[in-house]
Amino acid sequence: MYYTTVNEERLNGTNALLDALQKVEGYYSGVIDWLATMFDKKTGGFYMATSGAKDPDIEPAIEMTVWGYNILRDYTNALSTAPSTFIEGLIEFMNERQDSSSGLFIDKQGPANSREVARNQDAALNFFNAIGMQTKYIHPRNAAKSNTSATVMPDYMKTPESYVAWIENWDWEFGSWTAGDQAQSSLQYVDMLDPSNAEKYKTALFKWLEARQFESGLYSPHYDFNSISGAFKVGLVYSHYSKLLPNHLAVIDSIFECYKTAKANNPFYVRNPISILNTLSRYDDEAKYKVQAGVIENIDAILQSFGEFLCPDGAFSAKKNEAMRSFGGVVGSHGLNEGDIDATMMMLIARKTLYKIFDIDAPYLNTDGFWDKIYS
Repeated sequence: MYYTTVNEERLNGTNALLDALQKVEGYYSGVIDWLATMFDKKTGGFYMATSGAKDPDIEPAIEMTVWGYNILRDYTNALSTAPSTFIEGLIEFMNERQDSSSGLFIDKQGPANSREVARNQDAALNFFNAIGMQTKYIHPRNAAKSNTSATVMPDYMKTPESYVAWIENWDWEFGSWTAGDQAQSSLQYVDMLDPSNAEKYKTALFKWLEARQFESGLYSPHYDFNSISGAFKVGLVYSHYSKLLPNHLAVIDSIFECYKTAKANNPFYVRNPISILNTLSRYDDEAKYKVQAGVIENIDAILQSFGEFLCPDGAFSAKKNEAMRSFGGVVGSHGLNEGDIDATMMMLIARKTLYKIFDIDAPYLNTDGFWDKIYS
């Protein structure tokens, strides 16, 4: 049974919680005004950053446009009053970037690397699914079912032993986030195997992960945000197969220890620990209390990580005082002391999840006058 309300006695009263959440809101007061300036009336898309919007050689891009739409959909109620021209413009923006012969969505500026091309397909298809429409041209993902034959399998999937050797070969000590991400990505291949064979791979994977885990609950001996992010990714591996991450209480303690001793240097290091704290808080009542109480106790350190990436324009940047310059080879900004839409999305997820830890829905961001601003 989970707590549906914050226990006042155990968390030193609701004032502590309300004070903490009030501090959170102070970091987001300028996000929507900034987002309004990212919209391009001419194309119907969104730019990534202010310097990109002011540069005539930089165009709005597919993924960033979908991010702009998602921010309005998930963190505001602005879409309920959106003029029809807004959604129509987004659809036209996407249609103009879908190649008629291949069906792929391709940005007009580039070149884009293969990772960004793949992300663009995810973003565009998710957008059309969200608005309940078909793409203008048949997309290759919808043309036929995925090929699950053995020919798509990478070499490391030949045997359970080669699979585990590949997992082990990643730098778990200093790059456990990347290592965990690779382990999570590999599950797509495990799931392609026939059930009896897949079970052998899963057994080998979880046996190795259990042996790799330190007493801290982490998969690296270091208390830093990369190690926490590694545990976050491994937690997703366990969740994928409806399993609980072992030693979850130790992981919680390690996260709060990290807040005391380490410093986040990118927005993912803000989002990832909050996300795993929320997940672990659902395991049992003891974890729920430990997470809630720990957040209250460490709220200043947590919010310090929020402030690291807040820029004068009211949005968040990928690095301290420096926006992301490109995404997958597509230039989006000049890397100034300005917010970028990707980092801002990560920080909005962190905000929403922080509220969720206390079983509270994050309030919508204020969008008064938003439509007047973007069309003025």
